[in-house]
Amino acid sequence: MRHTSHIRVDLDAIAENLRAIRRVVGSGPEICSVVKADAYGLGARRVARTLVGAGSRMLAVFTPGQAAEIEEISGSARILVLMPTCDFPRDPAISRLLATGRLECSIGDLEQMTALAGIRLGRPIPVHVEIDTGMGRGGVLPGQAAMLIEAVRAARSLRLTGVFTHFSEQDPRRVAEQAACFDSVLEEVREVLPTRVRIHAASTGPCFTSPDQRRDLVRIGLGWTGSLPSDIDGSRAIEAGLHGAVSWSSSLIQVRAIEAGTTIGYGSTWTSPRATRIGLVPVGYADGYPATLVDPTDPQRVLVETRDGMRAAPVVGAMNMDQLVVDLGDIDAAEPLHDQRVMLLSDQPDSQVSLARLASRAGIVPHQLLACLGSGVPRIYLAEGAGEVAGSASGAALPNARSVTAAG
Repeated sequence: MRHTSHIRVDLDAIAENLRAIRRVVGSGPEICSVVKADAYGLGARRVARTLVGAGSRMLAVFTPGQAAEIEEISGSARILVLMPTCDFPRDPAISRLLATGRLECSIGDLEQMTALAGIRLGRPIPVHVEIDTGMGRGGVLPGQAAMLIEAVRAARSLRLTGVFTHFSEQDPRRVAEQAACFDSVLEEVREVLPTRVRIHAASTGPCFTSPDQRRDLVRIGLGWTGSLPSDIDGSRAIEAGLHGAVSWSSSLIQVRAIEAGTTIGYGSTWTSPRATRIGLVPVGYADGYPATLVDPTDPQRVLVETRDGMRAAPVVGAMNMDQLVVDLGDIDAAEPLHDQRVMLLSDQPDSQVSLARLASRAGIVPHQLLACLGSGVPRIYLAEGAGEVAGSASGAALPNARSVTAAG
């Protein structure tokens, strides 16, 4: 079977992005690479291996199960579980992580701390206390933080390794407000904190907008993909030396001529104002292409490969579960377009179909766009000298690949 669509994940770009972020933050803060939700749907095992190889000595996931998935390939890197956890699944990978002290847990309240403290492993479990300074999600409230930290310190089966918060916005003013609250708590507990405890607050966005919040450690998720949050000026990514690591392409599986006045799709929401050609792309919302990108007054465009380069073509009609229609009327009628490549998501930051622009138009964050990419779309991994299969999961050769490995 020939796959008509695929997502390319450039592992070399991911590695270089981590090195670029290291140059931005300097040698002081440790970098914790966030690979939760299967590395935002891009393949946690492949991505985590790449990040560790590029210098990341700590990874973050959401659940213990996600930690188990990357235990084997994460080398000596420590793994921080961000979800409040009271016990651990019976899993040899989890047992190895606990036995070596590589699994670190987040604690957000006294009940969870008591449950973890009751687990006897023969060595203390490293824990990070999360303080809620305004996210309104997990973590202990500032007024209760001192009591929780002192309880952790008193529990012989736990070892306080970190204290952290999570900023709700990238805006420096809001970051400063939350940081002041965080600092107030830290001052209150300063005398009971271990010497080597790591204080951390900044994720990718605040790492760039509020450099004074890099502290002992920065948590980098979106940054390793080569993007920054949509509300940060895109030029910052380019200035930092970040490179897009993800692209998504498909092809035109049918091209046909239609007359002026022809309606397209469910609800007949688009009517052709002229005689034109339309193309069918076998991608829809089931594959993760956001249905909200369809706008009759200001249509989203895809890029169609032609003899003269990539040309923009608007998406028309309602989005379907597994297909979308594009208007090819602005492309030379003599151009043979059947089977031509269609770029849905570009790895070029200045492209009109870049990750940041596509997510912004869809009204979602880039993380969501990546995480929602359908698992049925094959992932193709590019890396120098990978030396494996030169093709996609279907075995079809890919053009201009350095060395390509199929997902698996």
